[in-house]
Amino acid sequence: MVKLGARSTSVGYLVVGGIAVAGTIAGTLSATAATTLGASGNGGLITAVFLALLLVCAGIAAPWTERLAARRGPLKTFAWAQAGVAVSWIITGIIVATTDEQIVVLLIAAPVFGLLSGVTAVLTPIVTRTYFARTSIAASMSWRSAVSGLAAVAGAIIGGRIISATDPAAGVIANGLLTIPLAVFVMRVAPLREPHPPRADRGQPMRRILGSLRTNARLRQVVILAVASTLLVVPMISMIVPILNSVDHAPLPSGAGLVLAGIGAGRVVTPLVEGRVERRWGDLQASLWALVGAAVFMFAFSLSALLPLSEFDLVAWTMIGFGLGACRFTYRSLMIGAAAAAGSSEPGGDEMEGLAAVTTIGVFAAPIGVLAWGVMIDVTSSPVTVAVGASGIVLVAAFMGLALRKKSALSGDPT
Repeated sequence: MVKLGARSTSVGYLVVGGIAVAGTIAGTLSATAATTLGASGNGGLITAVFLALLLVCAGIAAPWTERLAARRGPLKTFAWAQAGVAVSWIITGIIVATTDEQIVVLLIAAPVFGLLSGVTAVLTPIVTRTYFARTSIAASMSWRSAVSGLAAVAGAIIGGRIISATDPAAGVIANGLLTIPLAVFVMRVAPLREPHPPRADRGQPMRRILGSLRTNARLRQVVILAVASTLLVVPMISMIVPILNSVDHAPLPSGAGLVLAGIGAGRVVTPLVEGRVERRWGDLQASLWALVGAAVFMFAFSLSALLPLSEFDLVAWTMIGFGLGACRFTYRSLMIGAAAAAGSSEPGGDEMEGLAAVTTIGVFAAPIGVLAWGVMIDVTSSPVTVAVGASGIVLVAAFMGLALRKKSALSGDPT
């Protein structure tokens, strides 16, 4: 492998990672635009089915990732999984471009997308930290999130325009092409430090994860927050095309691209916000506050969608998206750090065990979230659906906050 200087290695990884994120945004926007516009009604349900298939398969792959990484190595496993992402999206895009059955093709491809994304989701925090010299997982992920935010802005705006002018297949193919640099970089460029080698001798992955949740109270708390986010916040981002299609105020998919660009721009401030709130409250409680912040911006979207702001709705929603993105990716970085710390806090445990637990439980909850949102969007409306999600976050935050305060009082911790 090629050895570069510390700065060049870190910057290079951030650049190719950002390029891949731009492709992911364009590809997801394209796929959900195809399922939304090709379906009857608002397209919420068929888009939810596509995302649910992808997420179920991601959940199947996630708990086995540690064993796979133990055999092949985390870096090699990650690189080949990214190569698989590139090939699968390019082939799917070519088929989508040459057939009228776009929805059928995407539904068939969704399980493949999901299996590969399950592997990369678990390994991304581990791999990211290896390309930074002296940072924690939370800090390295927050920097990656900031650069990815800039890339997401470009991917969302350019992707939305390209899809509007041509065909959703263009964005699907672009996702595959833009993933190639990341796969090649990890294959060819040496990291600044070796990842902690995962253990492959600890039995069935799901049994081990459930055992960790039974014995590790800290990990249970992180998982509760991750599930709440997956059910109640994340679908607003992944379902943005049918959400805007329901309110019928914005041109699709370019309008959805602008809102996603706002969310991506919010990612840029993640390192600034993450560092301050973590120092003040610690990773878990800071995650809770950031999650509440996301709920506030969701309520703002619901209210604005009900007001007669047709000339300014996209501007308002893009600004709301900025706030939502800042909160969403701040609590994501904090939860990743909290999960890694919780996994390594138990005797015989390690960081990947905590990450695998949070990722696995989260992606199994994700299909429930997108399907519920899809049905509610089609049956009620987008403002109602988003408001229900925000209300759920407030309830979870209230119960979790009381539990954390009670635990602090019992332990004598003044914070």
